[in-house]
This record gives sequence, structure tokens and C-alpha cells, in this order.
Amino acid sequence: MKRRDFMYTAAAGLAWAATRRSFATVSANEKIQIGCIGVGGMGHGNMNDFLSHADAAVVAVCDVDTANREKAANTVKEKAGKEPDKYTDFRDLLARDDIDAVMIATPDHWHATIAALACQAGKDVYVEKPLSHNVREGRMAVKAARKYGRVTQLGTQVHQTQTYHKGVEIVQSGKLGAISKVRVWIANNSAPDGIGSPPDEEVPEGVDYNFWLGPARERPFNPNRFHFNWRFFWDYGGGTLGDMGCHIIDPVYWALGLESPKSVYSTGGRYTLKDNAETFDTQEAIWEYDPPEGQSNPFLLIWSLSLGNGHGLEKTGSGILFCGTEGTLFLDYENCNLYDKGGDLVEEIRFEDDSVAKAGVNHKREFLDCIKSREKCSCDIEYGHKVTTVPLTGNVSGRIGRKLEWDGETESFKDDPEANSLLTREYREPYSPKALGIDVA
Repeated sequence: MKRRDFMYTAAAGLAWAATRRSFATVSANEKIQIGCIGVGGMGHGNMNDFLSHADAAVVAVCDVDTANREKAANTVKEKAGKEPDKYTDFRDLLARDDIDAVMIATPDHWHATIAALACQAGKDVYVEKPLSHNVREGRMAVKAARKYGRVTQLGTQVHQTQTYHKGVEIVQSGKLGAISKVRVWIANNSAPDGIGSPPDEEVPEGVDYNFWLGPARERPFNPNRFHFNWRFFWDYGGGTLGDMGCHIIDPVYWALGLESPKSVYSTGGRYTLKDNAETFDTQEAIWEYDPPEGQSNPFLLIWSLSLGNGHGLEKTGSGILFCGTEGTLFLDYENCNLYDKGGDLVEEIRFEDDSVAKAGVNHKREFLDCIKSREKCSCDIEYGHKVTTVPLTGNVSGRIGRKLEWDGETESFKDDPEANSLLTREYREPYSPKALGIDVA
């Protein structure tokens, strides 16, 4: 263990438990001080959303890639007139007493760990979806948020669109009757090359690759395992289901008030793309649920993925179909189509200026308002853990290759040690939760 890491670990019990100021007693004119951790593509966009709010100030940026860090700092200086402090190690940022909240947009394998440490440090947390790389880490982050009384928001920006709100309203109105199944899907065609198969190479100058890997096992640097494409490798992400599942499952959980599935079966593989990625390019997953509130019948949630054919259901690349006894609702980011019992279109609902970009700004607005009021956000960390657990369990079933029974109380698979081993990970030290000083693991 490096001396630096040993010092962080030894001091963790004191440093992370330090008391911070509460915005419940702060002047309405005081700016919320934000530190941004992970400021690449999505992180840079999130940072810009925060900069658009007059009561938020980005005072620090952190990234293991110098290029990302410098670009983000320049953006803040251009828009806010003052350059933020810059960090490579997020722990240096979390140690600051003057930072009220953090935005986390690192690769998935760091999400929950940084979120838990930020909660221990007295910071409120905006964390990109999915909440966690695995189920155990997600629960760890929830425990930390609750123990330290932090305001949290999962980065499911589409939650704030008028389209999603209207879709949920229709489902909850009962117009569709009893829901028997909900279909969700993503389809596009990147065959045959996919993300390609570049060779391993030297670590780019200005990149702290060891810290980027963190808890993941040591591997040679490969461009496909780094920016963006890391999500197609099991060490860091969960493929397309892990990447987009929270967005597309969100209105299903929201509309039906779901908790946990009772079982999951998934099958698929890397069938059509000839590249060096590991996650599924073709996948079907089915989760079975007990009857939701207001219904007497159970129902199925069905996920379909095709990265070798772009002709998705409803001839769209992604979407949601609520299938009820009295009608059907098609929903995506922009469209809300209601069909009657016979399948005829009854109503097409569109909203002007209902972009995902605008929704992202509004999602941060809600987070900032809740920091001040100390109320729960609509995508609070517990809700984020629920919607993240769905794709995580689907991928476990797909990797194991069999149907699995799920126990929502214990958050484990029934009588299946092999499947349960994929609810956590083997940690590379000194980056395990214990070594990093997380006190709720």
C-alpha cells in the first residue's frame, strides 16, 4: 500500500465524519458550492447544467485525465469568471469543508464507492446512472446516504420530461386496465465491427490509469477499455442494459410503484459484433413481479436488445410498451401514444420544448432545491438503487445462463452461490470499501 493510501485509510474515521453546514439554515442568496468528479462527456454536460443555475458554483473539478480536467476548468472559467481548483484524486476534493455537494460521473465501477465516501464527508450527492457496478455496492451507498442524512439524486435526467410524466399519469389513471406486461427495448445496428479491436498500448500521457482502474483488476491499457467504451466490459460496466436500463425502466417503476422482482431469466451473448468487447450485443431478459398495488395479477417486464439490427418494436430504436387489458401505451423520450383495446391509435401526445437537455437542467434544479429544503429528490438514492438492481440482476442471469429466484428482502438470489458471487466483486487493493474507509460496507 502506498503511504498516501495508508494515510487516507488511517484518517478515514475522522475525516469522513466531519460535520458540515446544512443549507436548511443558509441564506437563500448563498451559492451552493459544487465539486464535479469525472468531467468527461456526461460529466462535462452535467457540470454545464449546474453552471446554468445562478445559485450554484462549481468550485472544483476532478478527473484522472488531465485533458478532461483542463477542459472542464476552462469551461467553468469562461462561464463563471473564475477557474475552479483541479484534482486527480477525488479524496482531495472530498476533504474540503467548503464543498456542499458533488456530481459524480466517473465510470460505473467507481460510482457507489465515491458516493458513499462523499456522504461520509458530509456532501450531498448527484450521481450518474447506474447507481452502482453491483448490487452490494448500491446498498452500501444507500446506507451511507441514510446514515449521514444526505440529499441524493440519480442522474436519470429523462425523469423530468413532460412526456414521461404524462405517460406515468396515463398508466396510473387506470385507462390501460390491468397491466400484464411491459416491454422495453433498444435496437441499433453497429454490425459487423462494433467498437473495433484496437491493440493494447501505452497509457496516454496525463492519465492516472492506476487510479482510473481503482477497484477493478489490473489490465493493460486498451483504448476500448477507457473513455466511453469501458461500459462494454464487465470490470467497469454492464453493457447496454447497464448503461440505459435505468432510463428506460424508470417510468415502469414510477408508474406501477414497484419494489423487487420475484425472478429473472436472461439469455444472450456477443452474437453479431466482431470486436473486443465483452457485454451482450443481443439479449432478452424477463423479470416477473407479484401484482403491483391496485392489481390482482402479476406481470412481466421484458427487455430486448439488438445491436446488430436497428428495427426495434414500433420501428423505433428504443421505447416502452405498457400492455394492459383495456389499451396500450407507447412511450419514449419524445412520444406518448395511446392505443385502445383493439390496437387503434386513440391519442398522440406531444410537448413542445420537451428536450432531454432541458430535462437535465431541471433535474439539477430539483437537486439544488432539495439541498436547501433537505427533502428527498424524486430520484433519491433508494429509488436509484431499485431501478439499478433490475439491469444488474438481468446481467447476472445472462452471465450465469439460467433463471434465478430473487429475494428482495435479503437482496440475494435464492440457493445460488454462483449467482450471488456476481452481486459483488473481487477488489484490487487498496481500493476495497474497507481499505478506503467506508464505514457501512
